[in-house]
Amino acid sequence: MFARRIVAKHVTKTTALAMLGTTLILAGLQVLFTYLGELGSLKGSYGAWEALKYVLWGAPRYLYEILPISALIGAVLGLGALASNSELIIMRASGISLWRIVGWVIRSALILVVLSFALSQWVIPYTNEQAKSVKDHRTVAELGSVSGYWTREGQRFIYIDYANSSGQLQDIQVIDLDKDYNLHGVVTAGKGNFIKNGAWSLENVQQTDVLPNGNAVMEKAEKLPLSMALQPKYVHMVTIDPEKLSPSQLISFTRYMHEYSQVPKTYQLAFWQKVASPFGLIALVVIACSFIFGPLRQQSMGFRLVIALFTGLGFYYLQDFLGYASLVYSPSPAWFVFLPIIFMFAVGGYLLHRAR
Repeated sequence: MFARRIVAKHVTKTTALAMLGTTLILAGLQVLFTYLGELGSLKGSYGAWEALKYVLWGAPRYLYEILPISALIGAVLGLGALASNSELIIMRASGISLWRIVGWVIRSALILVVLSFALSQWVIPYTNEQAKSVKDHRTVAELGSVSGYWTREGQRFIYIDYANSSGQLQDIQVIDLDKDYNLHGVVTAGKGNFIKNGAWSLENVQQTDVLPNGNAVMEKAEKLPLSMALQPKYVHMVTIDPEKLSPSQLISFTRYMHEYSQVPKTYQLAFWQKVASPFGLIALVVIACSFIFGPLRQQSMGFRLVIALFTGLGFYYLQDFLGYASLVYSPSPAWFVFLPIIFMFAVGGYLLHRAR
């Protein structure tokens, strides 16, 4: 039992170091090539130093995107090194099952899974805003503003000419309809401010109520309280691409929109892609194990790396293609997002079963 723990620690350490090393190298290359590409966009106040800051702030996003491929290549390198030294043969001969070794490799990959979640939840939403602020020469507060924004809350339609993440509104129109979608009333205001959850205060208000007999009554007021589920944080989220939001932000925003039956599929797709990301990473690790124990066990390390790279890129592009195809052909993006992952698990499991 003690000897098996030593072997488990050795396999875990070897594959974990290979994955982390691969991640650092790929992330460094990605940052370098991205910076070289940004040098072609230099103009005016956006110089080489600003381009470097923009790329460095975007580095966590690049790191997040390459983690699945890093896990795949790292697993191939780590297990390949063990196989080249005949260590895997000795493990199998001593009675250690193939699936146990695969489990040790997956345990190494959990480091990248945790890193992936931490980046998507806490790091990337912040660094993306900083990167955009550098490139657009605007503060983060200025980035969180929208112009010409429409939203719906039940039978209420709201148009806001300008809104920002600080809870300030300008030129607001609120149109209330009854259950038969007949006009019930209209409120226009020059300004608005967020008070607390569900409560706003409008200024320079003109309110028009349509009576049951068809007549209308108009009133003016300096201030008017208005109940509205819209919150400043949701205004900010509208300005950010869905895939750049954290999982918790996506959950919060989709719950708000689902309450009023207007959840765009792009937000659903971004959410399911983030949920599926750890499973995709593990699936690629299983494929890597099947390469070493299966059809590529007699091949050179260079050949294994080429196959692993093409497999990782193929998986990435297939998942990306099916994800966007789901916006048109599927009621829920979850089906298309998980389809490549299930396929990878099936292929990897089949090859490992044959090798056993």
